[in-house]
Amino acid sequence: MNEIINEKVSTVSSYNQSNGVVMPRKIKWQGRIYIINRLNYHHKIRQGRTMLHIFHVTDGNIDFRLCFNTNNLHWTLEEVCDGISS
Repeated sequence: MNEIINEKVSTVSSYNQSNGVVMPRKIKWQGRIYIINRLNYHHKIRQGRTMLHIFHVTDGNIDFRLCFNTNNLHWTLEEVCDGISS
């Protein structure tokens, strides 16, 4: 089931200089830490002058849509999906 969240979250991310990939590794949401094991998709969108990086990632059970705002450097958990249809 997809659920819209739109909450700021804490993340731990890495950057690989050899391939230029940024990867969220951990998300802390509602007091729980989720270890990210795969980047499914990354794309950029522009809202006015602000560039937003959208990351679709998974911990193997739950899919997360994260947004990184390059203007204020905040991470937002936009949506989660547990793979169960409602």
